[in-house]
Amino acid sequence: PTTRRGSDIFQAPPTTRRGSDIFQAPPTTRRGSEAPGIATGFATPQGDMHKIRRWVGQVQVLCKPQQVHWCTGSETEYDSLCAQLVDSGTFVRLNEQLRPNSYLCRTDHRDVEEDMDSTVICTKSSSECNETRKWADPEVTRRELEGSLAGCMQGRTLFVLPFVLGPVGSQYSQLGIALTDSPYVVVNMMLIYHVGKNILESYDGSEGLLRILHSVGTPIEPGAVDVPWPYNAARKTAIFPEEDLAIRFGNSWGVHRLAAYCAASVAHRQGWISAKSLILSVSGPQEQKDYVCALLPPGCGKTSLATMVPSIAGWSVGCISDEGAWLVIGEDDRLRAINPRAGLFDNCQGVSYSKNRCIMDTISTNTIFTNVALTAEGDVWWEGLTSFAPAELTDWTGQPWSPKDGRCAAHQNACYTVAAKQCPILDPEWQNEAGVPITAVVFGGKRFKTVPIIREAFTWDHGMYMGATISVEEADGTVLADPFVMSDSCLCKGNEFLKTWSDLRSSLGYKTPKVFFMNVFRTDDEGRTLWPGYGENIRLFKWAIQRCHGSDEANRTPMGYVPTLTGLDTFGLHIRRSTILELIRVDGKELKLELDRVRGILHTYSNGDTSKAFVRELDRVEKRLAVERGDAPTTNQVVRQWVEKMVRLCQPETVHWCAGSEEENAELSELMVKCGTFIRLSEQKRPNSFLARSDPRDVARVEGCTYICTKDPDDAGPTNNWADPEEMKQKMLQLFQGCMKGRTMYVVPFCMGPLGSPYAKYGIQLTDSPYVVVNMRIMARMGVAALDALGDHFFLPCMHSVGMPLLPGQQDVSWPCNPDSRYIVHFTEEPSVWSFGSGYGGNALLGKKCYALRIASVMGRNEGWLAEHCL
Repeated sequence: PTTRRGSDIFQAPPTTRRGSDIFQAPPTTRRGSEAPGIATGFATPQGDMHKIRRWVGQVQVLCKPQQVHWCTGSETEYDSLCAQLVDSGTFVRLNEQLRPNSYLCRTDHRDVEEDMDSTVICTKSSSECNETRKWADPEVTRRELEGSLAGCMQGRTLFVLPFVLGPVGSQYSQLGIALTDSPYVVVNMMLIYHVGKNILESYDGSEGLLRILHSVGTPIEPGAVDVPWPYNAARKTAIFPEEDLAIRFGNSWGVHRLAAYCAASVAHRQGWISAKSLILSVSGPQEQKDYVCALLPPGCGKTSLATMVPSIAGWSVGCISDEGAWLVIGEDDRLRAINPRAGLFDNCQGVSYSKNRCIMDTISTNTIFTNVALTAEGDVWWEGLTSFAPAELTDWTGQPWSPKDGRCAAHQNACYTVAAKQCPILDPEWQNEAGVPITAVVFGGKRFKTVPIIREAFTWDHGMYMGATISVEEADGTVLADPFVMSDSCLCKGNEFLKTWSDLRSSLGYKTPKVFFMNVFRTDDEGRTLWPGYGENIRLFKWAIQRCHGSDEANRTPMGYVPTLTGLDTFGLHIRRSTILELIRVDGKELKLELDRVRGILHTYSNGDTSKAFVRELDRVEKRLAVERGDAPTTNQVVRQWVEKMVRLCQPETVHWCAGSEEENAELSELMVKCGTFIRLSEQKRPNSFLARSDPRDVARVEGCTYICTKDPDDAGPTNNWADPEEMKQKMLQLFQGCMKGRTMYVVPFCMGPLGSPYAKYGIQLTDSPYVVVNMRIMARMGVAALDALGDHFFLPCMHSVGMPLLPGQQDVSWPCNPDSRYIVHFTEEPSVWSFGSGYGGNALLGKKCYALRIASVMGRNEGWLAEHCL
């Protein structure tokens, strides 16, 4: 039954065996009474300790340790335990000159990572467990673990380690007790959390308590010799979210993470978020400091981001947390992030001075390294630390190793544990009791295509949709969904976790953080990563922070705002414009496939209002994509109806409304480089310039194929070719029928004359030639600005096609044209212009001579002005 807040973790379930039920919360005893069997010789902490002592006593009765040690958390105790681990063979002391006060630990080869297969979540109902986790009946699990734990600590010491998650003294901090028979677990937790008996001095028994029970599961019989890394193959981890209790039996890897799982359960009950996130501060030349919270899935570089050394002058980063954040609503109604840890724990592989200087400086001393290789000089080594491996090493299993052996010297999960206070860029507010105010929330993923390097959400709801679509792409192309990185931190139902995120906005004030999504893993067609990452990532944070403060250096895409080509600072970075273009590009076909995948993921969480909100956001993305792929971004019904009619006639594969932006121009130019239409000229001699080679049969304006179609032949003028309007229109309709199959129809709004001028003349050209589009951008005012200025006024319809439709599977040529069927036709009385078969100059750029001179001469005659071919 539900009890008063704070005492519920001590509410006793039905009693099983008296004195050994370690699962029930410790019952209250008479003040001052001692739990049975507490070892003498160790001072127990002060405070209202009877409940904690009772639980320790119950564990002692069941597990039967040789002695109990209440940890003080002192440096002397840490050094003593490390020396004990050296004597037992668990630790190897490293060279004191090369790596002071540091140790190498080698685990059993079977205990090298988190074992999710043997981890179960024990809630009253399976419906309360996260979909990605294994559920187990609590009562059945209790009985199984009681059998495993009985006598499991014989011959060992039971360590009682008080710890705190979060800043000591903060109203948000979570007090915990870890019971373990592994000194390795103790020294690791001493580096990662605030620990020691002084933590319990203010404990009055009314606060919540996280409980961790761990045993290596191998008792030491009298006279037997222990092994360096005790391990029991019958390992099992059980987490009881409703009781803030976690038990691990048999293996010792990552025990400290159990505390984070318990804290996540508390967060869920209380309505705040425990996120697998980094927290950092970003400061620019104006010395304004902004705090960023970034959620990235495992293996996506959280620690590298949190400890990066910026590559651009005037910008600096401060580390708050590398792998955990508690997100709460502060008294000022701002989103605040709290660092729950006091240390850093991360993978070693790939870490080096060239990429991670800050991390290397942090782990230069007072560090525990697990499963790395050992050099002949007594220092550590792992793959990626240096360009070349040493000639001789001792590998992570303790065996001799050389490069010719063909196996890794360090385990792929080799890791380090170090106190955060050693980080040279540690932010002064890293232990702020109220948390730091968040300016930007950054979600991240690992995708080789489809997802731009960074994008900004349109709204908070759109940002939450971004968080719900976080995913990791593996080398074989498999995409694994990880909404809000719940795989690493969430035990409750996915719908409930997503709802907590979505509901944040209702509690936030005016300073709601902007939301971004970052993906630094995009590759080119050869699989090479396009972005250098590491210290260069400050350029992405710079753009994001500047957007938070009003910068307009962004372009709208269906997926969100992306940087302009000039908005992303690449000064001093040897990277081509085409590469930047690829990094910010949103491909419609790729996005369509992505949306289909995301819809299937969201369907998994289809039983709640929150998931319906995410589906609505997905629908909005699809609508924006539809606009991008062909829906007219204008209310001019004449324009819309004419374009739709021409689409039915020409049957293009896709329709693109041209924006006229620099990014669009660069993308089309790069497209023509790839297909051979353009050759990129030397960037030093002719920056951002191209050579185009046309078909030898399409090199000049063809006056013999140019016609003026009027009812009266005399109106065509004495030097022009006349044609009957009706006959020529039928011929044009026949030629244009299906002429754009397999191609993109580009809708090019353009203006002849200054935008907004009462004398300006507007037109819209439909073409299947990207060459025409980039040239029209140079020759006229083109794109969205022209379309907006047009409004509902008159425009000249201009139709152009290279006259070479593509059949399914047919390879295109570098300069498509149809020299045997070329026409440039002016219907002056409609008016309209139609051009077919040529992609060259005035034949295809219909605003140039066709509109500006021929059609304009008729308009000028009718309206009382002149259109002349002159300077």
